[in-house]
Amino acid sequence: MREYSSRLKFVLFSIIGIFVFFINFYIPEYQIKLGPWEWGVVAGQSNVLVSHFTNFVKAALFTGNFKAMPFVVWLVGVYSIVDLFFIRPDKFWHTTKVAAVFAVFKMIGFGLLCFAVANVYFGLAPAFMGWFFGPVASLGDKSICAFIMNNILISICISIPAASLFLPLLVDYGLVDFVGVLVRPVMRPLFKLPGRAAVIMVSAFLGNFSVGHIAVNDQYKTGRMTEREAVVIGTSFSTVSVGFLLVLANNTGLNAAGHWNLYFWTAFLITLLVSFIGVRIYPLKKIADDFYPGAKPQPEPPIKEHLFRVAKEEALKVAKEQEPLAKRVAYIMKETLGVLGTVASGTAFFATAGVLLYTYTPLVEWIGYLFYPFMRLGIPASEAVTACTGAAVSFIEVTIPALLVTVGDWSMRTRYMMAVIPVTSIIFLASFVPCLMATDVPVKFKDMVIVWLERMLLSVLITGIFAIILFP
Repeated sequence: MREYSSRLKFVLFSIIGIFVFFINFYIPEYQIKLGPWEWGVVAGQSNVLVSHFTNFVKAALFTGNFKAMPFVVWLVGVYSIVDLFFIRPDKFWHTTKVAAVFAVFKMIGFGLLCFAVANVYFGLAPAFMGWFFGPVASLGDKSICAFIMNNILISICISIPAASLFLPLLVDYGLVDFVGVLVRPVMRPLFKLPGRAAVIMVSAFLGNFSVGHIAVNDQYKTGRMTEREAVVIGTSFSTVSVGFLLVLANNTGLNAAGHWNLYFWTAFLITLLVSFIGVRIYPLKKIADDFYPGAKPQPEPPIKEHLFRVAKEEALKVAKEQEPLAKRVAYIMKETLGVLGTVASGTAFFATAGVLLYTYTPLVEWIGYLFYPFMRLGIPASEAVTACTGAAVSFIEVTIPALLVTVGDWSMRTRYMMAVIPVTSIIFLASFVPCLMATDVPVKFKDMVIVWLERMLLSVLITGIFAIILFP
């Protein structure tokens, strides 16, 4: 009976998990009215269930006449401050100087959240905050406040918990281990990673980078991944989700030109190509293969024969020994809340700082010149400086590069580059860095900066080659 129960949990939960994260299906446009409560209109689209669920929640709690989400974002920010001083003060103030600096940034970000929420609900816009509430041309004449709240924070505070709610179905009841065994012969030689990394990577790509961060945090803390493996997956495979890709494709005009599938699959492929090189160079290759302190090491053993049988046995063993689903969901959601608090306040600070630097200083353009020789291989000289600026600003916020080519006459190569390289370079300050640093994965900020620079250089070079081939 116990064996039957293990098989049922493995098969049933795996099927549901695959459906939630990986199976696209179409839902036509809809709007719901419940008395005076009018939901926002959700456009008809083909997407995975977790994305449909995110759209459903956003329509119910923000885009209609019941605008609860800005207040929810503020409450998450309140939690981040409580976490900072009362729940986990040692993690932020007594580990590294970088962690302490990020804690200060988080406090500033929470202050900006307070101003933003006061503006949404009470129309308050102090004169000295004109730079925050006034229209900005580079943001399509939206204010910094509206752009960050509507385009970033609300989406994050819905999509992260939504994805985490279903995450145990993928990672806790044998699916990760089953697929991990099957792809182990490929993952080790190509990416120097355990096979289970493949499922985490794909679920992050289809769900959200936070899915990868939360999943890898759990795998690291339970001894199923080493420090190096966790950092590599967190920085090199947990890229932005399909939702972000859709935003980039729409803003760059790739969707309108009928290039969605081409864009999606080449972005995925280029991410893998860049990662193939990145894991073999400093700093990732120098990180120690140590396990989480106090955790029982559970590394993947090498398998030389009967691959499918071993995969099945491994999956059933995990399903048999795992806690009930409700407990695992409660644990993951608890972990998610800590991550979400850091992301909300951190994003408010970094996204604001990024827009200000890009709009009012030449710093971002100067940094962009690092990529100019590589950028010129794929796109015209007249567009290269703008594209380089887009590459540099993607380190701050991933959706801004696409805004640079939203208006005007730009070549399809440049549009393609602005949509792909923010995805393949992966790391950005607005929410990715705070999210990863909120986990227990011991990643260093210095290493993330280096990894981003390496990935961006490789991304510009490889994506340029693809652009030449795809758009002659």
